[in-house]
Amino acid sequence: MKRAFYIGVILGGILGIAVALSMDLLLGKSLGGGWGEAVANDLNNLFKANLSPKSFIVIIGVIIVVGIIGAFGSFIGGMSLSSF
Repeated sequence: MKRAFYIGVILGGILGIAVALSMDLLLGKSLGGGWGEAVANDLNNLFKANLSPKSFIVIIGVIIVVGIIGAFGSFIGGMSLSSF
């Protein structure tokens, strides 16, 4: 059971990050912007700032968001394979 759980965690994390980054690369321009533009817009609205999508703070925010998506994918992958 532990082995299946760890395999699920690893595969789920990799797939979560891969899907998040591929969504940004494949659909970012057609939907009006990717993760950088979304994080910059949210931070600008929240703090009344004027941050560009290439700002250091925005890049850190994108890394955090993609990390959360990867962690959720790890959780789901671990739970789904631990039932075998």
